[in-house]
Amino acid sequence: MVSATPDSWHHPAWSWPASAFNATPSSRITVDPARTSAALTRLITYGAIFWLALQYGRDRRAAQMMIKALVFAAVAFSLYGLVVELSEIRMVLWFPKATAIDDLSSTFVNRNTFATYAGLALVCVSGLILARVEGRMANTDDLADSVDRGIDAIIARSSTLIAGWLLIASALLLTHSLGGIFSTVLALASLVALYIYARGARREVIIGLATGAIVLLGAAVVVGSTGWEERFNQALWNQPDDRGKLALLSLQGIEERPLLGTGYGTFETYFEYRRPADMEPRYTKAHNTYLESAVELGLPAAVMLVAVFVSIAVRTWRGARRRRRDAIYPCIGFSATVLVGVHSLLDFSLQIPAVTAAYCLIAGIACAQADPSEPTVHRRGRTRPPDQPPDRL
Repeated sequence: MVSATPDSWHHPAWSWPASAFNATPSSRITVDPARTSAALTRLITYGAIFWLALQYGRDRRAAQMMIKALVFAAVAFSLYGLVVELSEIRMVLWFPKATAIDDLSSTFVNRNTFATYAGLALVCVSGLILARVEGRMANTDDLADSVDRGIDAIIARSSTLIAGWLLIASALLLTHSLGGIFSTVLALASLVALYIYARGARREVIIGLATGAIVLLGAAVVVGSTGWEERFNQALWNQPDDRGKLALLSLQGIEERPLLGTGYGTFETYFEYRRPADMEPRYTKAHNTYLESAVELGLPAAVMLVAVFVSIAVRTWRGARRRRRDAIYPCIGFSATVLVGVHSLLDFSLQIPAVTAAYCLIAGIACAQADPSEPTVHRRGRTRPPDQPPDRL
């Protein structure tokens, strides 16, 4: 088969079988065409999820329904994980648990991956609670009355959301994933900060709600402290150096092919023939999505891929500032981008379909709701500014 690209673009690994067997194989830019095809299929699927969410998410009821559906799914996964963890069943569905036996991972194989998924859901449910409480408090200028309305909104009107929040947060903490929890805390902080900035909400009340959430998280850490001391000690003092070796290996791959890379989705293949003798063969990811993308795609394409996430963050940030009603959706999208962006420095959650699909759904809804609503035109030709009513979620 004749390649459509110049031979100078092709990966040098294709020349090795040719020299060994005196043959002329059909070379490619990618070192593993099958894995590149599979990775591109997943990427197209993620793009389709984002596009569908972008179209259907323009309707506020549809946006609310999709966010709640994501939260409901995360509650179900969290409840399952808590039951399995507390009953000490060392299984993932019907398969024996192979890694992180003492940590909660729900139906996910990797606890860090589930931590990211739970963190995304926690951002969503926190946003729904925040908007509902702030919407109730926005109708009065009296601080005492505002606090009473906020408490009523939490206890009487948001009890189901609060219960879901507690379940997801408990499951997240029991993963003992330091990177996942750290990324989630940063995302929640950005959610509160952007919502205060966008809505001009009562800072003292919103900060009080955020402080209460932090206290609840801290109490849960103390209650479920088993495994935390070991995790902190491992992170601070006994961290194995394999991740450092993976980073160095990734940098070598970038230096070898800085423009074209090894091919999308081929890090595992690259690692197989570049793995040092003193490293275990179990690694299939670089544990840093940015480095892995640069190895596979080359620097120009990797920068373009990262620019997609930056553009989502910028669009949702601007949308949160422009919107007066339903500003919580762009805030959720911005915070979700913060979460996956930070965690991608530490692990490979965005390479797991469930996590990326959930993020694309959130990002599509957030971008759809980032545009200000069009003004309503009355029969007499007058226009009424949009987004006047407070959030009613």
